Amino acid sequence: QHHDEHGDGPHVDCATVTTPKFAEMTAWTKCTACHSSSLAEGSRSAAPLGIDFDTYAAAKANAQTAMDEVFHGDMPLPGSPALSADEKTQIYNWASCDTPN
Repeated sequence: QHHDEHGDGPHVDCATVTTPKFAEMTAWTKCTACHSSSLAEGSRSAAPLGIDFDTYAAAKANAQTAMDEVFHGDMPLPGSPALSADEKTQIYNWASCDTPN
């Protein structure tokens, strides 16, 4: 298993990647099926309250966790819509490179 100096997450070279802005990321549409501030606790498929990706502030606060969970395959949950390779890259680049709004 590959490990780098930043722990065991994806290694992103922010000098060479294109980092999407929050509003440009299509990946969030899959996350917010459960991780949305507008969903009541019983409608979130056990997603913790406050771990949301429908607003920039919440997504920024949870960016590192989101990247780690996606990288390790813990998110999305089995049975949820899978993230494409491009969508995973969006999350990795955004979380690694200053979470632009």
